[in-house]
Amino acid sequence: MFRYWARWMAHRSWRKGQRNRALRWFRQAGTSMLTPQDQVRYAGLLHESGDSDQALRILNALLLRNPDPAAHERRAHIFSEMGRDAEAIADLNEAIRLDPEPSMYWYARAIAHNEQGAYELAARDFTEALSRNDDTKISTYFELGSVYMKLGKIPEAEACYRLAAEDPELVIPHYHHRHAMVLEAMNRDEEALEAVRKAVRLYDTWRNMPDRGASEIKRRTNYSPAGVRSFLQGAEEEYGFRLYESRLLEKMECWDEALDALEAALSIYPGAAELLLRKGIMLRQSGRPQEAEKLFQDLKFQNPVWLPAYLELCTTYRQLEQADDAISILHEAKAHFPDNMIIRYWLADALREADRLEEARIENRFLTELEPGDPLNWKQKAEIAIDSDRYEEAVEAYTKAIELDDKADYYMRRSFTRYMIDRYEEAMMDIQAAVERDASLLLDSKTSYAMGELYTGMENWEMAEAEYSRAIATEPDNPQLYERRARCRNAADKLAEAIEDCNKGLALDASNARLLWLRGYLYYRMDEYEAALTDSLAYLLLRPVDPKGHYNMGLIYKQLSRWDDAIRSFTKVLELNPFEPQAYLERAKIRYHHSFDRINAADDLAQWLIYAGSTAGPADKTGPDLLAELPGFDDEMRQRAIEQFRNVYESGRYLS
Repeated sequence: MFRYWARWMAHRSWRKGQRNRALRWFRQAGTSMLTPQDQVRYAGLLHESGDSDQALRILNALLLRNPDPAAHERRAHIFSEMGRDAEAIADLNEAIRLDPEPSMYWYARAIAHNEQGAYELAARDFTEALSRNDDTKISTYFELGSVYMKLGKIPEAEACYRLAAEDPELVIPHYHHRHAMVLEAMNRDEEALEAVRKAVRLYDTWRNMPDRGASEIKRRTNYSPAGVRSFLQGAEEEYGFRLYESRLLEKMECWDEALDALEAALSIYPGAAELLLRKGIMLRQSGRPQEAEKLFQDLKFQNPVWLPAYLELCTTYRQLEQADDAISILHEAKAHFPDNMIIRYWLADALREADRLEEARIENRFLTELEPGDPLNWKQKAEIAIDSDRYEEAVEAYTKAIELDDKADYYMRRSFTRYMIDRYEEAMMDIQAAVERDASLLLDSKTSYAMGELYTGMENWEMAEAEYSRAIATEPDNPQLYERRARCRNAADKLAEAIEDCNKGLALDASNARLLWLRGYLYYRMDEYEAALTDSLAYLLLRPVDPKGHYNMGLIYKQLSRWDDAIRSFTKVLELNPFEPQAYLERAKIRYHHSFDRINAADDLAQWLIYAGSTAGPADKTGPDLLAELPGFDDEMRQRAIEQFRNVYESGRYLS
């Protein structure tokens, strides 16, 4: 009699949702007094209480006596939570075979397939579940949307999330959040922002409830207690979805609103390290690096063994061009995390940027020895070698990177390195290999530019011009491309076309010094000296301490017979670079032929002999030999220059 009463009390407690009380009464009643439906309920309660083995014994015994689809479904649920996925799916297969109508069986099998990574099967079963009338359709749409995301079926996922979020009485914040994420993936950022703000508002409302919205999630989704806890934990980890809202606003370059979202989150989660980190990043990106520096310093102090604080502080120092501070903070991080390769990689990079190349080589050597299978370490080694003008070493490093990761970028980088040491054919082959691996490079102006540079190095002006033209067609607003084609056309004696390129480049950038210099030089070659003078003067306004610019001015003044101006220009060259022999020679010619200043002309010739001797001919040539080959001076002048040369040379040798 007692067991009948215990069974009745178990039913009563179950109907009232008093699960712990129901479990106690089911135990009192005993399995023999329970119907198959009661035994399934009893097994579920035992599993929830942690007695999964007893639950399985009850279900196993029941299924031996009577094939029951609900029992198979309950055992599948237990198997799934125990990680026995194959047995779970086998039970669900049998449940569906016995009774294919309940959507829950299809839903449960879809979940099992999803957890095993069988996403197509999961999508099929979720679709079957949706085809049946059920009050869990909303959550099924949500789960199906998640599967479609994993399958890369973005439009289908968006449709599912939209349906999951459309009923305000059944939606939970997570549905809006996931809908926002898929809208962002479709580049519909404004709609994504609207969706995530719905999630924020709804969760803000629930957060003020005593159970923080747990009862609402349970009512709207019918998820298990574990599922409800998981949803609540996810919302807290997203800081009420404000972190995602801020990131989305940051992506949309709405800096002030993004910061406002972070501040709102920090008012609820004060001191949250991840929120403070994002705030610092936002401050830095919005042009407030000093504030970011202070925040990251405080964050590092509060979290001395949290690596992101060190890395973001380092990034801020690098943006502020405080190289020593960046290096110092990385050394501090390395002391805390001596085995962290990211820190060592960053440190090698920071040392390279600070031109502390030997220290950078030491850090990088550690990386290549400890992690020889990481191509990025070899890429970094190549970059350090290039900065040290060790191009052969850089080629070897890029070759090693290619062996580890056969991608286009490394071929392009090795091509440049080979170009720098005049290995043009091999550099060309590298570009071809890069294009084979990434056909989009054919549409990139940088590829055509690189090809143009290689053909220029090989003095194939026709092919070089064609490549520069292709680059210009792709990027017509880049003045550098016009300058390179103009130099190529100059080398091919196509002067008028070269000037046309200079004009086009200067129309884009009127203060481009390289183009002004080149156009002035081209006008000089075409004997248009006034035009050459105008461009050369404009160049010197931009580059007042460039000896080459003043030297060109001297040549132009010389052609215009402005002798005093020419002398002043060559004198300026020598003030800036007293070791330039041609400036002495040009000034000597003017002083001798036009100023009739034989004394200073002889002195200039002597200086020319001193600095030109190592480059003017064979090493055994004497001063008289060099002067004898120099036309335009009489014998007396030559003799005076020789005497002056010997006085200076003997004095210098004595002093040395």
